[in-house]
Amino acid sequence: MAEAAAPSDERGGRDLDPRVFDSPEFQRDPFPIYKALRDHHPVYHDRFHNRWILSRYWDVDGAFQDNESFDRAMYKPDGPYKFGTNHVFGPNILEYGNSDEHRRLRNIVAGQFVGQKLNDFLPMIDQISHEVIDRFIDDGEVEIVSQFSSQVPIRVISNMLGLPREDENTFVGWYQDLIAGLGFGGEYFARGLKARNDMWDYIDPMIEERSKNPGEDLLSRICVAELNGSRMTPEEIKGFVALLLAAGGDTTDKAIANMWYHLMYTRPDQYPDVRDNPNLWENVFTEMMRYDPVVHAQFRFTTREVQIHDKVIPERAGVILYLGAGNRDERAFNDPDTFDIHREDLHMRRENRSGRYKDGKNGHLGFGIGQHFCMGYAMARQESAIACRMLAERVKNIRPKFTEHDGVTAPNIDSGGFRAPSELWLEFDR
Repeated sequence: MAEAAAPSDERGGRDLDPRVFDSPEFQRDPFPIYKALRDHHPVYHDRFHNRWILSRYWDVDGAFQDNESFDRAMYKPDGPYKFGTNHVFGPNILEYGNSDEHRRLRNIVAGQFVGQKLNDFLPMIDQISHEVIDRFIDDGEVEIVSQFSSQVPIRVISNMLGLPREDENTFVGWYQDLIAGLGFGGEYFARGLKARNDMWDYIDPMIEERSKNPGEDLLSRICVAELNGSRMTPEEIKGFVALLLAAGGDTTDKAIANMWYHLMYTRPDQYPDVRDNPNLWENVFTEMMRYDPVVHAQFRFTTREVQIHDKVIPERAGVILYLGAGNRDERAFNDPDTFDIHREDLHMRRENRSGRYKDGKNGHLGFGIGQHFCMGYAMARQESAIACRMLAERVKNIRPKFTEHDGVTAPNIDSGGFRAPSELWLEFDR
């Protein structure tokens, strides 16, 4: 389908300058550019960065669903590259793309994060949320990012893994360095590698012991989980733990902070609804994942020539799937630039990997779709909702400490992480 003609404008139009993607303005507020992409460049060839961009909801959805044409892996599983050597997490499931090895590793561990196995850990989320809140409840104020959202998820994960509680602070430090290692600065990467190696030295004897004498903790379950007689190797277990610690912890950390930001600054009129009906915290989570998700983009490589609209993307081209743009697509959602936890055209309940729901509503794109659908989706949803509900129940008259706020922003290029407020001060009555 040919693109419709449209006039130029200063935010993009027909003459979008690819240097805009490197600008501070785009990092702060990418949504005007997203709209220009959707309206005028649904398949945009960014020659400056040597990549292609998809921005419409159904085009992103289609790329997620099409594993024959789009692959996540940079390297071939049977090639000379030794997996994990260039990744701060070491050999991990994300590096294997659409391969059989990816499916093997995923199928071994995916069942540990849903159903009754997840429910077994829910009381732990409740307990740790209370413990973290106890640290600031008498202060009458809290900086959500450093004192709450970054504390709960990593402590939950370390306890799920069955690690000694006295070492929680050590794991928080490793988590922070691993996330920084995802950035582009050499110093941050080196720090991330050191944190990874220190953590691996720490858990090596635990892996050996729990492989022989497993308990009910998550590390034991991962050590002995099998698929057709196949288990993860110790190196694969360590890579998965690093991924779980950093990626799993960081996305939930940012989700919690974003939820509080939107209810305090974007739609404070809807906070009383959530306060009076705690079940609505799941709606807050879902609408946050649509409106301004923690992760705005995923990267793919084409495995063959792909025709979309009137463009042909060549084989082995890099492709950015802009989830943040697709989630604001007027073709999928009504009034998409409004944050609304009562939205009637968004699937508000638990996500699934197909992206298709019995209620006939579209879901957000934040967890991906298809083969690479996030394994920790249920954990992230439950943990975010529980932690936020606990805080709302324990404080009175919570409100922003400052009238103005910089908002949700992208991370600095020299450090890892995802979109979230850098800090968020709230105060409450003691």
